[in-house]
Amino acid sequence: MKKYPLIVIVLLALVGIGLLMGGFKSFFILLISVLIGTLIFTLLLRLFTNRKTDTNYQKAVKQSKNLHDPKKKTKKKRKSSFKVIDGGKK
Repeated sequence: MKKYPLIVIVLLALVGIGLLMGGFKSFFILLISVLIGTLIFTLLLRLFTNRKTDTNYQKAVKQSKNLHDPKKKTKKKRKSSFKVIDGGKK
């Protein structure tokens, strides 16, 4: 069984007391406002992020596939320059 530090227990007790004093309605309003704020922040972050890195990544993947394509590596086998010499055993 894990033993939690004393500070974690104290913080959880303070959170519990705060929820009981503020009421559950204020807690749910706070929770909903945090979720909406997170959603808006995420959407804005995705909107303004630099998408050039994504296109550069796609180009690199394409070059890598062209470089390591197994279809292009098939080569014809050359005829061996070694000859079999039959020894004349009598």
